[in-house]
Amino acid sequence: MSFKQAFTGPHGTDVLANLKTFCRGNLNQSCFDMSSDRQTSYNLGANSVYRYIQSWIEMKSDEIVEDCIGETK
Repeated sequence: MSFKQAFTGPHGTDVLANLKTFCRGNLNQSCFDMSSDRQTSYNLGANSVYRYIQSWIEMKSDEIVEDCIGETK
């Protein structure tokens, strides 16, 4: 629920749009960097963060409860 509150509204959607570009979250952006394995790894890590945030935003309320309960076990 906190992710939805943080990333909705005018400021949140601006931040999320910036993260989408920076974290290579657009479908036409590749994480691969031909000149550097390290840069590729960095890009993949950034992309993973963006996808994690998106998964929480898109999650339904009942899924959030189940996921949180599952983490405490």
